[in-house]
Amino acid sequence: MRSYASKQGSASLVQQGFSLLEMAIVLVVVGLLLGGSLIPLSIQMEKQDRDATERQLQDIREALIGFALTNGRLPCPDTDNDGQMNGLASCTSSVGVIPWVDLGLGQQDAWGQPFTYRVSGDFADNTDGTTCSSPATIGISFSLCSVGDISVLDAAGGNPVALTLPAIVLSHGKNWATTAGTDEVENTDADAIYVARSYSTNTASPFDDLMIWVSPSILKNKMLTAELLP
Repeated sequence: MRSYASKQGSASLVQQGFSLLEMAIVLVVVGLLLGGSLIPLSIQMEKQDRDATERQLQDIREALIGFALTNGRLPCPDTDNDGQMNGLASCTSSVGVIPWVDLGLGQQDAWGQPFTYRVSGDFADNTDGTTCSSPATIGISFSLCSVGDISVLDAAGGNPVALTLPAIVLSHGKNWATTAGTDEVENTDADAIYVARSYSTNTASPFDDLMIWVSPSILKNKMLTAELLP
């Protein structure tokens, strides 16, 4: 009897041991599966943020053109972060953040950061027309011959993507240009040259900036259609 009972106890211990081992294996497998799913989830979340910011940028472009149609000029940048334009007479500072209060838009991108905004002075000051040969139209800051001073390249020191732009708006993405990538640095140095290229997480040359710009042809065509320019 003792031998039989002893055997039963040993069998029970073996069964318990196998149950614990099996549970450990299951936990390891579940952990691996969960760990592997975190990467696609993070990528999906960033894509959602980028898509949301892209939509915001499209709305900003529409608002900038609408502002020009209403006021005869593009807005000056906000340079003190109160959401309103600064330097109304001549846009003494051509770069800042979008005047989100004046445009009636949201203040920040999907990562909680303001949108950088640059405008060409001839399209935003309160002087009628420009120094080019077209006759000035009363109440309109620019003329059909006005030329913007903003350029977009496909890389720092690279080939042109868009030239003579009146205005540009950008989000510096999730990393807020904290990397050492030369293309992202080009978008933070406050000059009139910007880079637009494909999204990349390459550590040697990361790039997650998003941007839109106001096309001079579209802006002038809108002004002509509204009979605000001759």
